[in-house]
Amino acid sequence: MRQSAKPSPDGKFVSVSRRFSYGLIGVVTLLLAIFALVGIWINIQRMDRELEARLDNALMLAQTSLPTPLWNLDRHVVRDFVEALFLDETIVYTKIVSDDDVIVDKARFVRQGVHIASKAAAEEWHEPGFLSRSLAIRFEDNPVGEISIVVSRQTLQEKARLQIYGIIALAVLLIAAIWFTSVVITRKYVARPLLALQQSASRIARGDLNTDVDISGSGEIGLLARHLDGMRGSIHQLFEALNDSKAKLEEYSRTLEKKVVERTGELARTVEELQALAGVSRTISSSLDIEIVLARIVRHAVQLSKTDAGTLYEVDETGRVFTPRINFGLDDAYIDALRKAGPRPGDESAVSRALLKREPYQIPDLSGDNAYPLDYVKAAGYRALLAVPLMREDRLIGGLVVRRKHPGEFPPRVTDLLQAFAAQSVIAMDNASLFREIEAKSHEIALANRHKSEFLANMSHELRTPLNAILGYTELILDNIYGEVPETIRDVLERLEQNGHHLLNLINDVLDLSKIEAGRLTLALNDYAMGEVVQTVMTAVEGLAAEKNLTLKVALPDSLPTGRGDAQRIAQVFMNLVGNAVKFTAAGEIKVTVSEEGRQFCVAVSDTGCGLAEPDQERIFKEFHQVDGSSTREKGGTGLGLAIAKRIVEMHGGRIWVDSVAGQGATFRFTLPVRVDRQRGKICQEQS
Repeated sequence: MRQSAKPSPDGKFVSVSRRFSYGLIGVVTLLLAIFALVGIWINIQRMDRELEARLDNALMLAQTSLPTPLWNLDRHVVRDFVEALFLDETIVYTKIVSDDDVIVDKARFVRQGVHIASKAAAEEWHEPGFLSRSLAIRFEDNPVGEISIVVSRQTLQEKARLQIYGIIALAVLLIAAIWFTSVVITRKYVARPLLALQQSASRIARGDLNTDVDISGSGEIGLLARHLDGMRGSIHQLFEALNDSKAKLEEYSRTLEKKVVERTGELARTVEELQALAGVSRTISSSLDIEIVLARIVRHAVQLSKTDAGTLYEVDETGRVFTPRINFGLDDAYIDALRKAGPRPGDESAVSRALLKREPYQIPDLSGDNAYPLDYVKAAGYRALLAVPLMREDRLIGGLVVRRKHPGEFPPRVTDLLQAFAAQSVIAMDNASLFREIEAKSHEIALANRHKSEFLANMSHELRTPLNAILGYTELILDNIYGEVPETIRDVLERLEQNGHHLLNLINDVLDLSKIEAGRLTLALNDYAMGEVVQTVMTAVEGLAAEKNLTLKVALPDSLPTGRGDAQRIAQVFMNLVGNAVKFTAAGEIKVTVSEEGRQFCVAVSDTGCGLAEPDQERIFKEFHQVDGSSTREKGGTGLGLAIAKRIVEMHGGRIWVDSVAGQGATFRFTLPVRVDRQRGKICQEQS
């Protein structure tokens, strides 16, 4: 029961009590203020250290858990790690960066109204209410990223604020109580409880969270004790929660490492399989040796499926015979037994069942399959088989079988892998079959082309003989050998002679090309003067140029050496080039230039005609090709002249090409060795 002091009639007790109360109030207030400040400072420092310890623990955990995910750029693992960090309510912001790429940028809403969700607002975390740190993450001494973590001092500030409010309230209540209590009551109900409370607070401040706090008192001191006890309990629970979170983080870290190892292993297996498939594809595209290709496919199938041996069977047209074509990992005795008593259509072997069902078939444990017919397979120690059919469209062409010496079901990944290798095997077989067909067709085409060339050569000779007779008799008639020819008939005969010579030139072109293709055209190698060859050709085309009012120009140096080659064929090349220049030039000039450079004749035939587009500059040297290939073309010809000229130049060991721009004329150039001997061209035969 509370007792209140009453002043005496003389007022002396009241005055002393009041002065004592004033002094006590002042001293107690000062002590309480100092105690509160010290306690708050100690708590703030301790909480600050705890926050820093949490922040350091989070950074150390990041340094342990994040290097591998950041190296592999596993964003899911990194995000899971950040979610685990945010279990700690003091963490309000986390940012993880790898190679300038923000992997995670997460913030928690804080009661001050600050919500950082972007890199641009990250400067607000540098306020006094937050504690932030960054750490570079390294994988095998190589930087792979950086983590930034921010924790909030908000809880610390709120608790400190509550303590200050409590102390102020307590001081006010104490001052009021002192006025109504005596020195004894003050000592009994204030000094002693405060001393006990101070001792408890000191032990709590030193980290003894299991200390007892006397909460039996009433009034402000009792309330303060209960608050202190509540604070002690809250801190104790917070530490327990932190320890639980730490344990969970450690467990998650172990689980995370296990997941990373598993995913890394799966990725390594996938990369190995893709590299093997790519290697087989390169082999298929680069090698025509079907045995090498199939052997590599079977070897990769065995190695990547982690089996012990494999065989690729080939099925004949009837589908009744399985022939082991490629073996890997088998000894000679087993291969011998396989050839003598191999699987047969309709039996209970794995490859027969796979071909019958037209889908992969496996026997996980041979010891439990009494119907399996091949005893030597079990005798060799094999316990599990997997067979995949080889299909070309809807037709069976073979099967791929792998064998393993320990029982167990093959996983779907292995089945899919073998189906991929089976598809590669079918492609390789198809390529080999197509190559054989192409070789056969090429041989047939070459033979037909040779027969065609021989036929054209013979027919051209047969056509030229009667045509020469016709031209001869026409010339005799025009020369009045058989009497005077009337003018009306003479005009017709002249046109007949002109067209006959044109037809003879066409037949000669076909005959020359046929001889070249049949290998029957030879060069008559003799000494010649390049100037004489050029003058002979220019004299021959002079009349044609005069009819079109074209100017002919020749540029020949006086010091040209004597050449050795087939002068008649070289003149034929000149005639073709100059004749084409006259044909395709409507106005202007045609110029022939000859020079000698490095023991080679360099010849250029230029005109001011219509020119050639770039796509036509290569095609015009092919047989039967003309720039205007329509039936209504203005210029005649067979399209063989340039092709024959190219062959003749190449037979001399030279080269021919054209420089032209459409609408601006053309310049045909060719080079010839000054001296052509037997060694320069094996197809050349010297004729005397």
